[in-house]
Amino acid sequence: MTAGIHLQADPLAWDALAKQMEAKRGETNAHLTFLVTNVSASEIIITGLRPSCTCTTAKLPSLPWRMAPGDHAQLEVSVDVVGKRELINKGILVETSSGTNRLSISVRLPEPFPRERNQLVAFTDRQAVFKGACAECHLHPSAGKMGGELFKTICGICHDSEQRATMVADLAILKNPTDRAYWEQWIRLGKPGTFMPAFSKPFGGTLTDSEITSLVNYLLQRFPSVPGFPAREGTPPVK
Repeated sequence: MTAGIHLQADPLAWDALAKQMEAKRGETNAHLTFLVTNVSASEIIITGLRPSCTCTTAKLPSLPWRMAPGDHAQLEVSVDVVGKRELINKGILVETSSGTNRLSISVRLPEPFPRERNQLVAFTDRQAVFKGACAECHLHPSAGKMGGELFKTICGICHDSEQRATMVADLAILKNPTDRAYWEQWIRLGKPGTFMPAFSKPFGGTLTDSEITSLVNYLLQRFPSVPGFPAREGTPPVK
């Protein structure tokens, strides 16, 4: 050390400045605790806590938190892990009367189950159901089928499944008017930002015009428009 220069020790001693943890499957929040001790000869006041984002919360019994020499405290941290993947890195600035301390948190998320992994792939690329391993369930069984049989193999696998994902619509309880144009649009174009792919060949799907027409005819019969919401004028009759 250079003569005449004295480095002042941090008056707050943490059990760790960085912590890692493994989140459990099904958890919505990961929780951990930092322990801190005032190792100085003077009172230290913790005046504020600033997490790096709103999905992370940190709390002491109260703020400002006054720590006499030798006092201990627990800083409780919670990280929202809903919708997160792999590794989450967060930080917390602890503002005190003697300066600012930075704490780091890493939360590793569990590997998704195959079904969850497939959903992530489908949400990223909704046409993925027609590719690779997904095609074994979502495409190949529909070959050569029309109408109700086609619906069962290419639509019902998601919409009629007992394990239907929460974001997949139950077509039997739709609360909006439906008609031929409605079903045509959903089947041909799907909907970006959802799991619903475009089934029409010109838009990356696998169905021909005649196959789509057979599906629409079946849907009109099985799922009539909601009472009080008649089909729009000009809708062709079901054949």
